[in-house]
Amino acid sequence: MASVRLEHVGIPATTDNFDEVVSFYCENFGWTVIRDLEGPPRINFISDGSGGRLEVYVADGPAMAHPSHLAFAVPVAEYDALRDRLVEAGVAFDVDTTNPAGDKLGFFNDPAGNRAQIVGRIAALPD
Repeated sequence: MASVRLEHVGIPATTDNFDEVVSFYCENFGWTVIRDLEGPPRINFISDGSGGRLEVYVADGPAMAHPSHLAFAVPVAEYDALRDRLVEAGVAFDVDTTNPAGDKLGFFNDPAGNRAQIVGRIAALPD
């Protein structure tokens, strides 16, 4: 059987907030646009430079909602700085907690309303 890997996750945006969503991930997480398709529908692939990718696309449907979510991880020592940067950028966290493993978790919605989470991991998940 062929080896199958997750290439990207697609998240919706509207025509009105598309650029804001792409900018949100690029400016706050340091991601970059690796492909810009004018469409229709308009699509941007953005990358973390380490294999993580999102496809942001224009759609009329609903945003990714709870309990589904995107999760973005950093070492636990970097969590507070990332959270503070996001708060300064206008992100409203509605859940802040620590899981039984000691990882810090914060949940919020991106500019399109897609549910997202930052995770400060004590130890990275294994491959």
